[in-house]
Amino acid sequence: MSIEIPIKETEIVERKGVGYNQLPKLELSNEDLFSDFEKSHKKYKLIVKEVLESWNPATNNDLFLYLEVLRALDLLQATSGKDNFVFKIKREDIKFLPCPESIRRSRQSLNAKGLCLPTDPRVLELRKRRETSVRNYFAREKIQSKANLIK
Repeated sequence: MSIEIPIKETEIVERKGVGYNQLPKLELSNEDLFSDFEKSHKKYKLIVKEVLESWNPATNNDLFLYLEVLRALDLLQATSGKDNFVFKIKREDIKFLPCPESIRRSRQSLNAKGLCLPTDPRVLELRKRRETSVRNYFAREKIQSKANLIK
């Protein structure tokens, strides 16, 4: 015997970012994603930049950024109730979802140019420490691989 819990309707959250309506609707077919990665990356970068400039919490949190990018692409519908948020993605739109890693890398490449940096100093410091750590790791790996080649 299963217990069914009724789902209450929640109000629709409407937050229009600066210029969202002016961005061209992306056509993200499989051919476009696989055959021309650079073109797709530029499209993502455009939307990521728009979201980061219009909504500060997205600069500090990649999950917020990803959800807002999905909303900008009209792939996600967000509603809120008294105590919760409900995110809906249409089944037929799942194949068009961008990879979260692509969105993060778009944000990271903008940050590397000094654009759309985090507004929270703790987040900025943490990202800088992680970047240094990753660079040191790969520098050690490179030295170790050269040493192994010499042997």
